[in-house]
Amino acid sequence: MTRVTSTTLLPIFLFASTICFAVGAEQVEIVQLTKPEDIRHASTMDRAIVSLSNKVTECVQRKLAPASECFCLYPHELSRVRNTYEATLRQHPDWKNKTVSYALEGRTYAVSLGGLSRQFQTKCPQGN
Repeated sequence: MTRVTSTTLLPIFLFASTICFAVGAEQVEIVQLTKPEDIRHASTMDRAIVSLSNKVTECVQRKLAPASECFCLYPHELSRVRNTYEATLRQHPDWKNKTVSYALEGRTYAVSLGGLSRQFQTKCPQGN
């Protein structure tokens, strides 16, 4: 059985798992990537998310801010995720509001671009 690593904003912002694959009754389309160039773009998006996720996890563990606001403490990493998201959608507009899945080095990854889009709507408290 292949191990699936979901690297959407779920682990980053600690929201409900419905962000990854469904919102309410709405099913999210999953696009299986096979072209090396597509996988490279999705992997770049994943790495930006993981970088922010690591910081947010530390924030949550150290209780530096409420869990739902930890991402606000890292504007540089959040900006990198947002810029990577925008560049990815310029290259692949058909990925908008979808989850892309790909295999790399024996592991399967999934990135929810729809989840990212919804999360970007979350505002940080003033001062962050």
